[in-house]
Amino acid sequence: MILGIPRSKGGILNRKTLHLMFCILFSIAILAACAKSPQNLEVVATASSVPQETEVDAEPSAPEVTKTFIPKTTEISIMTNSSIPPTNTSTVVPTLVQPEPPIGSSRVSEIDQMVQVYVPSGEFIMGSDDPEAKISTEGGRAYPEIPVNTVYLDGYWIDKYEVSNGQYALCVDAGVCRPSYLSSSETRPYYYGDPKYANYPVIWVNWYMARAYCEWAGRRLPTEAEWEKAARGPDAREYPWGDEPLSGERANFCDINCPRTIANPNFNDGYSDTSPVGNYPTGASPYGVMDMSGNVWEWTGTLIMPYPYDSNDGRENLEVNGERVWRGGPWSNGFWWMRSSVRYRSIPSYWQVNLGFRCASLK
Repeated sequence: MILGIPRSKGGILNRKTLHLMFCILFSIAILAACAKSPQNLEVVATASSVPQETEVDAEPSAPEVTKTFIPKTTEISIMTNSSIPPTNTSTVVPTLVQPEPPIGSSRVSEIDQMVQVYVPSGEFIMGSDDPEAKISTEGGRAYPEIPVNTVYLDGYWIDKYEVSNGQYALCVDAGVCRPSYLSSSETRPYYYGDPKYANYPVIWVNWYMARAYCEWAGRRLPTEAEWEKAARGPDAREYPWGDEPLSGERANFCDINCPRTIANPNFNDGYSDTSPVGNYPTGASPYGVMDMSGNVWEWTGTLIMPYPYDSNDGRENLEVNGERVWRGGPWSNGFWWMRSSVRYRSIPSYWQVNLGFRCASLK
């Protein structure tokens, strides 16, 4: 008996017994395989239903591994407006060009209430070659008006009137200016400081005093070229009003009322001495500037030098010594001195009964 299974006679197992033993061993093999790999249970079970010759004690094959394809992710950088680095470029700031004020423009100073008028940029004719023009330095303090030359000036502002006693007193009260050297005038014992003459031109002031006032007022003395252009315009006229003859309605000069020996009895301007500033509107210049002929001489900032005029040759240096230019002709002189091209000069410390000033500025 093997494993409790009876043998047939002669000790040989019969066919039925062998078949039974084979089934038992096969079942044991299936159970062992299932214990090792539960995933193959279905396959083994299927195989058990169909007997086949297989080595039951061999190791079961490993299950086939299925690889899943996972696409590789590639990061692509996309440039957007927010991620584009800025390009360094220069920012062009447009220059604002202020239009030039037209002829006739005016403004009022906040410091001394002086009215200023605008003289536009451009060329003008400076000097005179008329037969009566001064051509040499001989014979007095007048200076040659030749050669005639064309001068270009940028636009500028100039006082419409000569600086008055009342305006000059403001600078004195401010502690900047000193009072005029004398308080009288040619025919008046009280002049500077008398309210009755507050609107008359200040006199008895030297070049330094005139300069100090203009700087206090935020302006400066005009150059000789600025003065002449404001008086004559661009057309080389003889007088501020044109080429018409001098008359008592146009300027204050030495007429029948004048106390000097050169008094001209054929004219009457109404005054024996200085007159109120702006008293002769028919004598205004092309730009509306008043009293450019007559009333008082006027200081300029310029050193006296021969023509042609050149602002860069040192004549506009305010810090050097030398004679300074007067322009305009006074109440105490006659016809010849009223012409707009006349040049006069003196040392800067000089002061006189017929000498005053006005101011100018570029801005």
